[in-house]
Amino acid sequence: MFYVTLVVRLHHTEPFQQDQLWRYAADSKMNTGKQLGVKLTRRAPGVGELEVYFDPAVAMEERIIFSNYVHEHLLQHAPDVERLQHYVCPQRDSPVGNREVAMKRLNDWLQSRPPQPDPTARFKFRKGKEEPPSIICVGCEQRVPLWDEMEQCFASPEIQGRVRDMQEESAIELSNQSKERALVGEVISTVALADQISREFNVSDQGIDMEIEFTDDAHEATGAKLYLQLKSGDSYLRERKGAEIFTIKDERHTRYWMEQAFPVLLVIRNSEGEVRWMEVRDWLKRESENGKKPVRQIVFAGERFDVMSVRRWRALVLKP
Repeated sequence: MFYVTLVVRLHHTEPFQQDQLWRYAADSKMNTGKQLGVKLTRRAPGVGELEVYFDPAVAMEERIIFSNYVHEHLLQHAPDVERLQHYVCPQRDSPVGNREVAMKRLNDWLQSRPPQPDPTARFKFRKGKEEPPSIICVGCEQRVPLWDEMEQCFASPEIQGRVRDMQEESAIELSNQSKERALVGEVISTVALADQISREFNVSDQGIDMEIEFTDDAHEATGAKLYLQLKSGDSYLRERKGAEIFTIKDERHTRYWMEQAFPVLLVIRNSEGEVRWMEVRDWLKRESENGKKPVRQIVFAGERFDVMSVRRWRALVLKP
């Protein structure tokens, strides 16, 4: 279960973008296009090993952020987590020693250090004193430091703060999606009670999420429709001089809505469950003078979305 929730979280977290998905592995891409991912290996019932891997071109800081994000997620969702690092000998460019022994030695050493008023002071050392632990490479017998660049970045309060911010952003994104699914369900049930037809679009990047098709008195589909753009949450409307303002974040949506053959309605559900809708296709045409002027905001004057309002729109659209 923790693997599934991790993949979902990564998909909804900037700057990670889902690329390829398999049963026990998931590739992601950074905004730069560089690849990274996670792979799950099941060792026994309830026991598994999750590896993170990176394109060689991925910067160290990006590797640390991704690794820290995965680690923090596991700590929150798995009962017993142990993090292991692959240590590589700089002389031979190959793995060295036993990972379990190396990490235990490093963790014991870190826990033995006294607490400091400054969180970063715990990880600062004077050369020649309090030397961090190391491990011997069995191939060349050179010592490999355990407190390397990756471990120092991993423990950095700055990195941990950025990971927490990313986790909070993904939680907000998932919460908004959950609210929008609730709105979809409410639209479907309300339209059904009005004896009309509703359809959800699988792809809504262009700015239309659903459509309502009206039926005639014989309950036959007429081909006459309304298009719906759904928004759920209090963040979409802001007060200004006694009016509610909806900001259009994507200019493409403005043009797309105005080009539709049927009315486009903006449907907004607030945190108290109140749903209102407003026709925006013709409103935008008027405000933009048929596309001559840019319009980036809508003064939202929505009416209550209910069975009666659906039927009023039916009468209007089907009017002879």
